[in-house]
Amino acid sequence: MRKVAKGMILSLAVGLAGLGVELFSHDESVPKDILTKKNPVASSDAVLAKAKSNYEENCLMCHGETGKGDGPMAGMLKERPPDLTDTKMMAEMTDGQIFWQITKGVKPMPPFENKISEEERWGLVHLMRSLSKTKPNTTPHKH
Repeated sequence: MRKVAKGMILSLAVGLAGLGVELFSHDESVPKDILTKKNPVASSDAVLAKAKSNYEENCLMCHGETGKGDGPMAGMLKERPPDLTDTKMMAEMTDGQIFWQITKGVKPMPPFENKISEEERWGLVHLMRSLSKTKPNTTPHKH
């Protein structure tokens, strides 16, 4: 198991290096129309199941199984990934802010706009709300 994990990490590191700087580019300013946008995708068992699958494939390595920022790759990062179960932090964010961060990335997290469909990214917003047990904030908060 340990060899498999090391192989996966090495493959991921080589793959990320091959993608270069473009992978980690992001725009910190959220457009106002996105900032105030409510999640257009209704939450359902199917939406959450797909979001869980996307999370396991793309997010778990850094954010951890339960979203606490303690995934197997987290220790390799300069800054620990945010705790997605942090009720205060998540309650301050609008759905649009969360969606934008998933879409454009937040260093060192890569952007997912070309890897996960728009509808599925909105599904991830629902999943993150369920991890933190928060409701959508309608008043944007500056971080």
